[in-house]
Amino acid sequence: MDDDVLGDLPSSISNAFNYSPAETHVKTYTAGEDGSRLALAAKEFGLLRQRAPRKQVRAKTKPTDIPKNVMNILLDPSFLDARMRAVWTTHGLLEDEEDALYHEIQASWDQLQQAQDPHAQGIGGNLTSAVLGIIKGMVGPAILYLPHGFATTGYVLAIPILLGATVLYLYSSSCLLDSWKLESDETNTLVDPEKSSFISATKRRTILSYPELAYRALGTTGESMVKTGIALMQSGVCLTYLIFVPQNLHTSALQLFGWNIKPELWLIVMVMIQIPLSWIRDIRKFTLTNLLANVLILYGLITCLSFAFANMVGDFWDRFVHLDPYRSSWFMFIGTAVLLFEGSITLLVPLQEAVQKPEDRAKFPVVYKRVILAIICFFCVFGIVGWMAFGDNVRTVLTTSLPTGNLATSVQFAYSIAVIFTFPLQNFPCLEIACRSISKQVHSCNHGRRTIWGKRNVICSFLVVLLATVAAATMDSLDKVVSLMGSLLGCPIAFVFPPLIHSQLDPNISKKRKMTNYIVAGIGIVAMIYSSITTIMVW
Repeated sequence: MDDDVLGDLPSSISNAFNYSPAETHVKTYTAGEDGSRLALAAKEFGLLRQRAPRKQVRAKTKPTDIPKNVMNILLDPSFLDARMRAVWTTHGLLEDEEDALYHEIQASWDQLQQAQDPHAQGIGGNLTSAVLGIIKGMVGPAILYLPHGFATTGYVLAIPILLGATVLYLYSSSCLLDSWKLESDETNTLVDPEKSSFISATKRRTILSYPELAYRALGTTGESMVKTGIALMQSGVCLTYLIFVPQNLHTSALQLFGWNIKPELWLIVMVMIQIPLSWIRDIRKFTLTNLLANVLILYGLITCLSFAFANMVGDFWDRFVHLDPYRSSWFMFIGTAVLLFEGSITLLVPLQEAVQKPEDRAKFPVVYKRVILAIICFFCVFGIVGWMAFGDNVRTVLTTSLPTGNLATSVQFAYSIAVIFTFPLQNFPCLEIACRSISKQVHSCNHGRRTIWGKRNVICSFLVVLLATVAAATMDSLDKVVSLMGSLLGCPIAFVFPPLIHSQLDPNISKKRKMTNYIVAGIGIVAMIYSSITTIMVW
């Protein structure tokens, strides 16, 4: 036997260090060998050196495994898990249910970090899951407001405003990701609570979020401002949903059955559905309904584009040249453009953390920017094509401008169902923030005694009814509601706070980068003030 290599050992010994895919794993990969174990074995046998460890390789996926793998990706709860963690903070006291969910995820991360197998199961996913999460966060019912926004702005200003908002957002998102990296790279020593001794000095991943980064950079005041902004912005989005769905269902029922049911009655129906759904705190239970909502939204987008292109057959160029390049109400499109990013900025940090492999986490910022740019390009095409197809009188919600017929009615109905399923996910950050704050105040006013008014389900029900009341009062002003929510609430969260957070957390920030951060934050403040005031003046 050659003493130089371990590979020449007898097969009975050598096979002990060879991992067979069939024997060691049921997944579609072969685990790599541990070099330290091979070195120890070589030392015990008196060999001069160990053989090279086998590298981890992927096994070929069987054709029969493809449908299963696709379903695993589609039903991956990482996106809903990210939404659930979007407003968590690690420095405050957690309620019992929230504490259990928080430590469930933290324990999974610790177990995953300490595991030798890089494919150990835990909370999180890969870049594919992250890309799907980005798309889910960006592409929603708000896209249906774009054709009307383009029609009231003109393409000469609408496209630059949308692209300008995208540039500002991508810069702000990079500030937030840089801040996350600075904080997540801090070393936390794991301590054995029983022996009170250090067991390792490895980096322990800690759950971070946008509000948590605001707390570390700007203190309690900054955290409160970010949380309030997120809560109000998500409430504004849900407010548009409570206007959007009744209008769609009113049109659908009128065309399909001839029933002229007022939107206010459909609003009551939607509230009765949303109140019990708002009581569910673990939103990962909405995985199946979220998948159905995504399928319905995809169906609606494809059908709307089909209607649009069918209307433009033969006169595409004539329609384009007759479009107005500029409209005087262009300022309202600022808020509409910003509202498109409402779901992305709050999910940014949780989606980054949901990517488990270190090499994939390093790639996430670049992948994120590319996906966002691709989605914005699609938004530009969708907005201008919808405007060209349905003319200057295209309504605020595109689906209500579709030609009469069963296919158009199916699209309106599909979008309504999708929004009903999406509503609890959008409203979750608002409910988490508001319920904790209101419950704390009620508890304090009653000198520590618990009352029914401090219970989460009661507060959630009240907030849903309150939103519905506002929706009933603004039912005929959806375009102005969208603009005001985006400008007044979206601009600070998307453009102002991330650069300020980065400037405070990065001790080695250059003067140029710090100045750029302040310029971006300043642009966000100016856009917020100008667009909000002008929208209110024309209400």
